[in-house]
Amino acid sequence: MVKFIEMGNMPLAGGFLRKEDIPDEKLYPLDVYFCKECYLVQLLDVVPKETLFEEYFYMSSTTRTLSQHFENLAKMLKERFLKDGSLVVEIGSNDGVLLRPLKHMKISSVGFEPAKNIAKIAKSYGLNIINDYFTEKSASKAAKKEGRADVVSASNVFAHIEDLHDVVRGVKAVLKDDGVFIFEVHYLLDLIEKMQYDTIYHEHLYYHSIIALQNFFKKFGMEIFDVERIPIHEGSIRVFVKNAANKNQRILTSVGKLADLERKSGLDAPPTFVEFGEKVREHKSKLTSLLRKLKSDGKKIVGYGAPGRGNTLLNYCGIGKDILDYVTDESPVRMGKFIPGMHIPIISPENIGKTKPDFALMIAWSYMNEILSKEQDFIKRGGRFIVPLPSPKIIP
Repeated sequence: MVKFIEMGNMPLAGGFLRKEDIPDEKLYPLDVYFCKECYLVQLLDVVPKETLFEEYFYMSSTTRTLSQHFENLAKMLKERFLKDGSLVVEIGSNDGVLLRPLKHMKISSVGFEPAKNIAKIAKSYGLNIINDYFTEKSASKAAKKEGRADVVSASNVFAHIEDLHDVVRGVKAVLKDDGVFIFEVHYLLDLIEKMQYDTIYHEHLYYHSIIALQNFFKKFGMEIFDVERIPIHEGSIRVFVKNAANKNQRILTSVGKLADLERKSGLDAPPTFVEFGEKVREHKSKLTSLLRKLKSDGKKIVGYGAPGRGNTLLNYCGIGKDILDYVTDESPVRMGKFIPGMHIPIISPENIGKTKPDFALMIAWSYMNEILSKEQDFIKRGGRFIVPLPSPKIIP
């Protein structure tokens, strides 16, 4: 293992706080390592899943971008892999953002969602939700009750689970022999190329590349047969996996091409990651210098958006209440709470029009186009956005 980023003790990115929770907030080490043997980038300090996921403050349906993304994913699944009578099992189904469009298409589905508050929301839509973690045991139980699946889907959860071996054994238990496992994760190459260190936090135990995933799935008699780079979250991959014995799906050229690109980009070599760690430290200095200069000039600055990734940015860079008056967010489960670690209050975006800040730090910068479209009044009044990544800049 080669440690290439050391962020120190950090709060949980999804641990949005009530006022009464602040005195008891816990911090955990956040360091990132590269494995020279299997090429996986990972955390070694693991926070218990019960601490992370039993109550959760991320709802996938909050943004139009994500809702549209999952509607398109449902259509793709139907066109490529599903027919009448098919069954889809989703790992980490959240508020049903994928299962709802599948239901409208008359596709049967089962969702595994461990967060009680989010599972309750999904069930209110009439979805078949198992309020539990997806494991070999729970998957085997579901297979006996519901039958085996044509597709197992997992969007933005395959980086979150410590025991991925148990997950894949669960996939094999619930998946038909000729079924496919499809998952989406943030892509390591995009993280490196676009300086997206704000996606590093305790929920994300792994940062995946195709060359590392190929090594991993080989252990289970499975292989990647297709891969797509997709723009969601500023750079993700959609990975298609089958049982090696399944000859219905041939391995497409997309897999080899991306694996070759990763090797050319140095994702199999420690110096790539050591250099990235140095760039992260340089970025912190540039962003904090810009914010302090604006503040010293008497400018009023607020934060726009409170995604989990933003909490890494704010805490690592030490951007607190001395810089940001407040942070806005549309999510009803975050509004009225406080930013982990920095304890900045989270309020409705409507307050931007009332308080008239000079600048808004675009913490949710991966939704930049949607935000700019929505906040035309702020811009017409002379308000400007500070986009923190990949390199700090002020727009318009």
